[in-house]
Amino acid sequence: MRLDKRRSALTVAVPAVLLIALSTQVWVRGTSGDVLSGGAVEVTGGGAAPGAVGLAVICVAALLALMTGGRVIRSASAVVMVVSALGALAVTAFVTLRPREVVGEALSQELARTTAPDATGATTGWGWLALVVAVVLVCGTVVAAVSSRTWSGLSARYDRTKPTSGPRGEVRTTWDELSDGHDPTLRDEPDRT
Repeated sequence: MRLDKRRSALTVAVPAVLLIALSTQVWVRGTSGDVLSGGAVEVTGGGAAPGAVGLAVICVAALLALMTGGRVIRSASAVVMVVSALGALAVTAFVTLRPREVVGEALSQELARTTAPDATGATTGWGWLALVVAVVLVCGTVVAAVSSRTWSGLSARYDRTKPTSGPRGEVRTTWDELSDGHDPTLRDEPDRT
């Protein structure tokens, strides 16, 4: 399946932004059996998986490069985007599939211990939703990467123009044209005759 730039952007940007937004929700809840920290513990996605947020941001940045760059930049950006999405999926899966370890780690940081105390943990609906969104992000990045092979770069108006030669072959820059009283932007306008 090949998509145009706009649809490809949506297949990457929407799940990436949604994953970032979900990181503010509680992904894991648990309790501690430790005397010092007895009670319920809640861990947000950002606290449990800050790497997922950073990798989602990298996906969006790579998407921008993918949409605006030339062929070489598109290839490199596609690889970075897909690898970042896979990393976000791995981090999110680690949190959602191992809630007990996540709660124990949060408790050890809270108590300033080097070992995690005994804890129980369960993944919330927000955590499972984040895992689904991370899977969608990976699929979207793969589709965008494959589709980008058929895209063209930006139009020629964004290319740097080469300086023109003067009467004796010397290189004339835009600054030289301005110094001579000529407006270099007028030559880019179409004829109105």
